[in-house]
Amino acid sequence: MIHFHSSKILIPVDFSETSLLAIKHGAFIAQFTKSELYLLHVVNTPGISQNMFVPTISIEDNSGIEKKALAKLTEVAGDVTTEYKITPKCIVKIGNPSTEVTSIAKEIGASLIVMGTHGYSAFEELVIGSVALKVITKAPCPTMAMSNAATHKGYNKIIMPIDGTVNSRQKVHYTIEMAKKFDATVCAVGVLTANEENEFAGMEVILSQIKKIADEHGVKIQTEILKDVKNRATATVNYSEKNGADLITIMTDQDAELSGFFLGPYSQQVIHLSKVPVIAIKPEDLFVDGTNFPISGGI
Repeated sequence: MIHFHSSKILIPVDFSETSLLAIKHGAFIAQFTKSELYLLHVVNTPGISQNMFVPTISIEDNSGIEKKALAKLTEVAGDVTTEYKITPKCIVKIGNPSTEVTSIAKEIGASLIVMGTHGYSAFEELVIGSVALKVITKAPCPTMAMSNAATHKGYNKIIMPIDGTVNSRQKVHYTIEMAKKFDATVCAVGVLTANEENEFAGMEVILSQIKKIADEHGVKIQTEILKDVKNRATATVNYSEKNGADLITIMTDQDAELSGFFLGPYSQQVIHLSKVPVIAIKPEDLFVDGTNFPISGGI
């Protein structure tokens, strides 16, 4: 069972518009939940293909990289302190961006990573940036990912898409507990394709169970089932926009139950297409140690 808790928030910062927007989201959550906030800048080492964390400062060689990057990051941290009355811890590393982000997340025991997505291409519109992709799939905690369209306005309505897989339901407690913290409404939406018409009754039962959990937590909830859906991701994003959502929660492999660290097509598309932040949660192991029997419950 995956629960929401916020104690340490890590934000990778490349000084781009999107990463500065991520700081607004992360700092707001840190302020609201009284969490520690960490700002991490990774200076990409020569020869590494990813270019997400290239500093926006001019340097002649590597000797002064860390010092100059830390000065720039400290300046950003000062703005955060002024606006949110919290003092971030600044970290600068040299190396592979995704490796360093996941390593630092493990080292500090991060409960949430907040970052922007990069690497879009007119020819690969459903592919999110390679660094973001690797962080989301390898991080030891949930990751909030966003594009530069995800302007911050708080979290009042959270969309929680549900399909017929067990993994899809692993995010229920996390979402409901987060909604309770922010006094938000949860919109639990069943997403069924044309080939899943016979699962309608089962989805009604699942949503009823989810509503019961929300009621027990004192969380406002709305439930709905979308039928004859051609593309789950676009249906989720369209539903989010139609209902004025501030946030979407998904599993990293909602469309591939036993896919391990694989970020399924559904997840990639939602993260890419969404105009609001998306929290991607890695599923827990579905199986009892040493057996092939699924852990009972699911929700």
